Amino acid sequence: MESIDRRKFLKGSIGAATTLTVLSSGRGSDAANKVVMGIMGVGGRGRSLLSSLVKRSDVYIKYICDADTRSYGPAAEIVMEGHDYRPKFVQDFRKMLEDPQVDAIVVATSDRWHALATIMACRAGKDVYVEKPLSLSIWDGSTMVEAARKYQRIVQVGIQSRSAPYIDKAADYIQSGKLGEVYLARVFLMQNSPPITVADARSVPDGLDYDLWCGPSPVLPYRPGRWFWRLWDFYVGYIMADMTHQIDLARYVIGKEYPDTVCNAGGVYHFDDGREQPDTQFATLEFGKLTMLFEASLWSPYMHRIVHLPDKDKFPEWPFSATKVEICGSKGFMCLGRHGGGWQVFEGDPSVRRSKAVVSEPADLKFGSIIDAHFDDFVDCIRTRKRPKADVEQAHISMVLCHLANISYRVGNRKLKFDGQTETFGDDGEANRYLKANYRKPWVVPDKV
Repeated sequence: MESIDRRKFLKGSIGAATTLTVLSSGRGSDAANKVVMGIMGVGGRGRSLLSSLVKRSDVYIKYICDADTRSYGPAAEIVMEGHDYRPKFVQDFRKMLEDPQVDAIVVATSDRWHALATIMACRAGKDVYVEKPLSLSIWDGSTMVEAARKYQRIVQVGIQSRSAPYIDKAADYIQSGKLGEVYLARVFLMQNSPPITVADARSVPDGLDYDLWCGPSPVLPYRPGRWFWRLWDFYVGYIMADMTHQIDLARYVIGKEYPDTVCNAGGVYHFDDGREQPDTQFATLEFGKLTMLFEASLWSPYMHRIVHLPDKDKFPEWPFSATKVEICGSKGFMCLGRHGGGWQVFEGDPSVRRSKAVVSEPADLKFGSIIDAHFDDFVDCIRTRKRPKADVEQAHISMVLCHLANISYRVGNRKLKFDGQTETFGDDGEANRYLKANYRKPWVVPDKV
């Protein structure tokens, strides 16, 4: 394909981009033997995923999709930097689903679109990479699993730490019995976050299909920024949207699925920005003889997020790690870090009344490499039809734990009994009303996929 002047192209109109056919009928030479993808949502997260995808020689990005035409230029530039071709732009993601050349869709929108876009893509015969948090409700997540299984689709979720080799080694250590009996697990998200800015309402800017942008959520007055992060109809809350990573890690290494009970504590204590979700959250989940605790705050400047470490033989400063997992066994105590933090096991020495590290497993990949490994798994599964490491069903079960804590909060921090077989709260009508999100027609998750 002839080289394209990137800057000259980006000065051109969106209309020119939408009429360009990137591939000829059948697969053109650039897409031959490659996985052809379209990406939906190219804000900050979507552009980050594009930066990882364009490093691959086995992927062809045919479509960029966003409700806001202004997002096309920066996203297209990433593709052109990596592969020197211009992807096609569409505002409506259904146009990607209608293209028989497209093998897979990347869903990098905000939460409200994750479930419906994934289900529609499965029904159209496309495999899906969908970002976390998986769903707005328990029912949405279970319907995503149902769609993946019914249409035999690969659906991988952006809980990337499952692709870090050191996580498997930590799980093997625990499940071999070396930590002893595990009765307690603690999962943390403690960091310092800014308030959510709520700008004044204004006219919808040219180029933005605001109705499509809102999608399943209510059409409220347009405001720039992430004002919608404070509302249940748009978002699961910053705590659970991010803590799902650590929750999934904890569940993976200890081998648990659904809890018997949940009881939340906390609320909106620090911020005065109109948010509906807690900024302080402590939840207790009981799995028979194992108790899992969630500890979260969004106002803790002394805690530090460890996305990746500069040296692979170093570990986080565990007491002040914002995103750690602690596994307490009868023989030892494990600290486990997400996204490249590694893990260590400590055992006590009664003679000196102190503990020492007996096993150390530094991160064997930095965070960027973990994302690359995650896409390695996705592309391999598209070709082999094996289930990915971060399969939608496993991501759903982890997300159920997040939803349970939130639902307990929404019913007054009551202790709730949960039936994992039916994914309901039995005859507790007040809790059951939060099992399903309130979607706006016509963007409604179907009762039958």
